[in-house]
Amino acid sequence: METIRNGRFVIEKLKSNGHEAYYVGGCVRDHLLGLEIRDIDITTSAKPFEVLKLFKSEPTGLKYGTITVLHEKVNIEVTTYRVDGTYEDFRKPTEVTLTDSKEEDVKRRDFTINGLLMDENYEITDYVGGQEDLQNHIIRAIGNPVERFNEDALRLLRAVYFQTKLGFQIDKDTRDAMKENAHLITHLPNERVLNETLKILSGDYQLMGLKTIETTGLSKYLPGLEKGINFINENLKDRIFIDSFFVLCFSLHGSVPNDWKFSNVHRNKYQKSVELVLKNSEIDALILYNYGLEISLLANKILFILGKQKNQKNQIKTLFEALPINSVTDLKVKGSDILSLTEKKQGAWLSKLLDELVTKVLKKELVNKHEDLMNYCRGILNEK
Repeated sequence: METIRNGRFVIEKLKSNGHEAYYVGGCVRDHLLGLEIRDIDITTSAKPFEVLKLFKSEPTGLKYGTITVLHEKVNIEVTTYRVDGTYEDFRKPTEVTLTDSKEEDVKRRDFTINGLLMDENYEITDYVGGQEDLQNHIIRAIGNPVERFNEDALRLLRAVYFQTKLGFQIDKDTRDAMKENAHLITHLPNERVLNETLKILSGDYQLMGLKTIETTGLSKYLPGLEKGINFINENLKDRIFIDSFFVLCFSLHGSVPNDWKFSNVHRNKYQKSVELVLKNSEIDALILYNYGLEISLLANKILFILGKQKNQKNQIKTLFEALPINSVTDLKVKGSDILSLTEKKQGAWLSKLLDELVTKVLKKELVNKHEDLMNYCRGILNEK
C-alpha cells in the first residue's frame, strides 16, 4: 500500500503540532479491501491556515476547509472537521462550519463504507457501522438516506458507481430512497451526470449497476438511455463497452439527445453510428468509404447485438483494406482534367461527377485508371 503510506507524514506532523488527524473516505475503504489507492484524503482538527503553515500546500477548497498538500508522489487533500449547512441546487452546501468533532464530520458524509477513520497506525474509528457494512458488502447511506440524497443528488449515481466498482449490494432503505428521489438527478449539471455515468460503465460490475439504474427508476432521467438499459438488462450477460453502450441506447431511442455534453468527436461518432444502425444496411465498400472503418464496425456490432445482422467484423476489415480508394483525392483524375474536356465552368456539376466516379470505382463498375475515368467523363459530358 505505497500510496497510503505517502500520507503518513502529514498525519504525524499534524499530530506532533497538537492536532488530531486521520485518513478518511475512499482511501481507508480501499486500503481495507486491498484495492489500489489513487487519492489520499485526511481529516483534521487543524484549521486551514494552520495546515498552510505546516506544509507546502495550496488552498484548493478554502470555502470547504480543504487544503491540498503538495507531495512529490501524490497530492493529499487535508480538510478540517466540518458541519455542512443547508444545501443549494441539490449539490453543494451554502455554508460550512468548522468543528472540533470528528464524529460530526463523519456523519455529514455519504455512505458508511466511506465514513471510516484510520490513524497512522492503521487503527480504525467507526461511528457509522462502516466496518460491518464493508465486511457484509453493503452500500448504506449514513443516517437518513432521503436527507443524504436531497443534500447532494449526485450521491444517487455515486451509490451505483460504488456498486459497479466493488460489487456490493445496496441496502434496502438506501435503495428505496434512491427510487423515491431518482428525479433529483435532473437538477445536476449534465457534465457531472456524464462523468459519473462513464465511471459506472467502466466498473467491473457494470451490469449490476445498470440493473440498479433500471429498478430505481434512475434510467427514466438519463436522456435517451432508458430503452437501451432495459434491453441490456434483459439480453446481455457480459459488460458492454462504453461506445457500444451509447450507440445501442441512442439507436433504440432514435437519436442522440442534445442534453449530453459529449466532445465533438464523440458526438459525431455516436450520431454517424446511430444513423448507420437505423439504416440497417449491409456494410459495403460505399458505406465504408462514407462512414469509415470505426463507425462501420460499431454499427455492425450494435446491429448484431440487436439481432439484425451477423457479426461481420473480419469481413468488414478485409473489405476496408481492399478499398480501391479512400477519398476523392485518390481518383486518378482531377477536377482540372475533367474541365479540360469541356467549356463549362467549374460548379456543382463537377462535384457531382466526381462523386459519381467515386461510387463507380467503389462498386467496381469502373477501374481507377486515368484513361478509363476520362473516357467515362467524356461520355457523360457528350450526352449533355
